[in-house]
Amino acid sequence: MSELITRYDRFAETYQRWWAPVIEPAGLRLLDLVSESVGRRSNTVIVDLGAGTGTLARAAVGRWTTVRAIAVDPAEGMLDAGRAEAMRTLGASANRRLRWVRATADRLPLPDRSSDVVVSSFAIQHLPSRIAGLREAHRILQPGGTIAIVTWIEEEWPFEPGRLFDELVEKMGLARPPVAHVARPFRSIGAAAALVRRAGFTRVNATAGVVEHAWTLDSYLDYKLNHGERPLLESLDPRDRARVAKGSRQRLARLAPAAFLYRDPVAYVIGNRPSQ
Repeated sequence: MSELITRYDRFAETYQRWWAPVIEPAGLRLLDLVSESVGRRSNTVIVDLGAGTGTLARAAVGRWTTVRAIAVDPAEGMLDAGRAEAMRTLGASANRRLRWVRATADRLPLPDRSSDVVVSSFAIQHLPSRIAGLREAHRILQPGGTIAIVTWIEEEWPFEPGRLFDELVEKMGLARPPVAHVARPFRSIGAAAALVRRAGFTRVNATAGVVEHAWTLDSYLDYKLNHGERPLLESLDPRDRARVAKGSRQRLARLAPAAFLYRDPVAYVIGNRPSQ
């Protein structure tokens, strides 16, 4: 996890610019899923686990005027980027109801039964122990409280721009820097639901979803060269970096605009801590 945290600290700015908009619509759907739970309680406390730059926490205090939100993430760089975005886009009242906490999702510095809703967008798969993170969510929820997560599943749909970029890297004989931490998506929607039940939640419901983002040739190349493949590009000398940039543009220019529509399946899971 330490390598992953360091990476997100370093790349928080490019994450906020290039990747956060890709997953944001899918993540924000969680707030729709928990809206009934929020409406049942006054002064609801929502905890955003693995908040990154706080997309859900910021949206929650903007959407509901009495909600308090806690954005939890282990990368200080991500929290700093989120704070800056909150100050830029939210009013004083919303910012007062927004708290930023540096911590991992499996070791939360929050009291038992101190929250009403827990949401987590594309973070659970990064935990060394996913069940530990879910049990921590269970611990901090009030009886009857709600958890809602969206996470990747192992199935990947073909995306031709990505395949062509990887093909170029292989043809050039370039070696990507080793990665100590590898995210572990769930095998299936059912597997995600089963783990949430195992953590002690009841009334668990799981549904399929899709992350969809319309890249263009230029925006996809900017993302790959400045964020998605940044560790690789930083490991190369200037000549090879230029070759990658030129070669990838030449290959991707052969594709029709429709080929840049990125789509991948995800699982939404919602459940409740038992009332008793």
